[in-house]
Amino acid sequence: MRTKLDSARDLATQFFTFIGLCALLALCANNVAAAKNHEVQLLTADGSGQTMVMSPGYLKIAKGDTVTFVPADVTHNVESVAIPSAAKKFSSTMGQKFTYTFDEQGVYLYKCTPHFVMGMLGVIQVDGADNLGDVKKQWETVGAGVVMNKERVASYLAQVK
Repeated sequence: MRTKLDSARDLATQFFTFIGLCALLALCANNVAAAKNHEVQLLTADGSGQTMVMSPGYLKIAKGDTVTFVPADVTHNVESVAIPSAAKKFSSTMGQKFTYTFDEQGVYLYKCTPHFVMGMLGVIQVDGADNLGDVKKQWETVGAGVVMNKERVASYLAQVK
């Protein structure tokens, strides 16, 4: 036979279960809302007269954020060059918008494949820069293939903190 005390305990248990579930739901919603989407334009020319440029060329974001790469025309794409060791390489279809989720902390160097030689590269920093030394070392090697606007990458890498 149930007593009033049993009923009160059941009600208290349901109440605290409900409060706990609400708190868990709020925490999950807060984590989802915290992720942001950023946009990088892949431009043939920008307003200042620079050609074959990523805008912005350097971007600092948080782990879990996404970046949508938007090509100005069908001749542009993005492809990873140097990334954190645990990250997945990425490559987009020519002329198509491409969204990538940055799940690993570190520095990402990426290029527009056909315009790499013209210095069309960008840098994305995700939280800390644990792999900056590795990226700079890889840039020393692959940078030999860039004949124009080579100073851009050095400028972008100098912004990494």
